[in-house]
Amino acid sequence: MIFTFSPTTPLQNFKILSQCLIPRPIAWISTIHSNGSINLAPFSFFAPISLEPTILSVCLMKKSDGSPKDTLHNAKTSKRVTITIPSPQESAQVQGCSLELELGKSEASELGIHLTSLLSDYPPVPSGCQCAFFCDFYDVLGFQSATDTLLLELKQCFVSERCVSDSSDDLRFVFEPLARAGSGFKVLQDL
Repeated sequence: MIFTFSPTTPLQNFKILSQCLIPRPIAWISTIHSNGSINLAPFSFFAPISLEPTILSVCLMKKSDGSPKDTLHNAKTSKRVTITIPSPQESAQVQGCSLELELGKSEASELGIHLTSLLSDYPPVPSGCQCAFFCDFYDVLGFQSATDTLLLELKQCFVSERCVSDSSDDLRFVFEPLARAGSGFKVLQDL
């Protein structure tokens, strides 16, 4: 089958890409609302796009009512974002965080997810995380009205000591990322 991509079919375009460009790690993004609540949301459209500067991109569909995602609102306001790469054991919590809540409500609080602050200037991460990226807001690309592409500049990275191989000089890490693969989540190993 041949599918034509059109600005008038953004959901179809998203579904085709999300099923064909696999596997992709899940970005579990934490941001802080101006009221202090922690927004915690998963995104599967996430990738590095530049090394100098180190820029990560996150494609965000709008909420069902057409308004921007809380992640985008908070990133533009606070200018700080933390991206955790969740493990397969966290898949139920990650999926729970995909529900739409009112702006300013915390998925972490609603779902009882314990958070830990690794760097005081950045949003906290789910406790026990294996990998986290600490990013500054860089820009937003608004190609179409159905999506926004959030660009984040990576400033620091945390990798749990349990994931660092014995020969850490070669920067090899051993961890199990939760990833998007076809119609569900999958563990990526030995990449």
